[in-house]
Amino acid sequence: MRRFLCTAIALSVLLSWTGSAHSGGDDGRAIVAKSVEVCGGAAKLNKFHACTFTEKGTYYGLGEGLPYTGKYAVHRPSQFKMEIEGVFTMCVNGDTGWTSAAGMVKDMTKEELAAEQTNQRAGEISSLVPVVKNKMFEVKAAGSAKVGDTDAVVVEVSRKDYPTTKLYFDKKTNLLIRAEWKSKAPDLKFQEVAMEMTVSNYKEVEGAKMPHTFVLKRDGKRFVEAEMSDMKSGHVDAKTFAKPASK
Repeated sequence: MRRFLCTAIALSVLLSWTGSAHSGGDDGRAIVAKSVEVCGGAAKLNKFHACTFTEKGTYYGLGEGLPYTGKYAVHRPSQFKMEIEGVFTMCVNGDTGWTSAAGMVKDMTKEELAAEQTNQRAGEISSLVPVVKNKMFEVKAAGSAKVGDTDAVVVEVSRKDYPTTKLYFDKKTNLLIRAEWKSKAPDLKFQEVAMEMTVSNYKEVEGAKMPHTFVLKRDGKRFVEAEMSDMKSGHVDAKTFAKPASK
């Protein structure tokens, strides 16, 4: 169960900072650029590429919902740490990764690390600012769609070694409401799965708009539901991501 929960909850960090979008125009990058402006500008959003926050949620990967509380530290694009109280800790630190449970520390396998890096890169895309600043991202408008009863405009973002990610924006509020990408699930022997994250409950944090509620589905089935709180931007000490010794 620990592996299932680790993979699932790690995805929650993906949209801990996002923007909004203008519903018109054919240029995908222009839509994303407008998003950055509406949510406070690149300077304010960039502060959250290093941040910490708390999360309370329910994991449904085993059927019946399992409640959890987690504390997170992030330094984009390559460092991420998640501590699920009373269960485990998981960390990605550049080209290495580790997990810790019951005093035992274990290195991630090459396949486990690759899966987590894919999810983190989808999160980098969803943070929007890199998509505007880095021309290595290919960005295109991808028409309109429905997200539940909401009319949305869609932008598709791709880059070598990154998952192609679709971003859905509410045409009325201009807020990002969903992201979709493909990943590989360690608990399914690294079978490819379709990830769908729907976000809501936007609040202003340090001058930037952030979603605080998300529902994650995997292959169309409810996987995780959670609320985020105590978001704080700023430097995260490199020691935070260092691999500890087993007890």
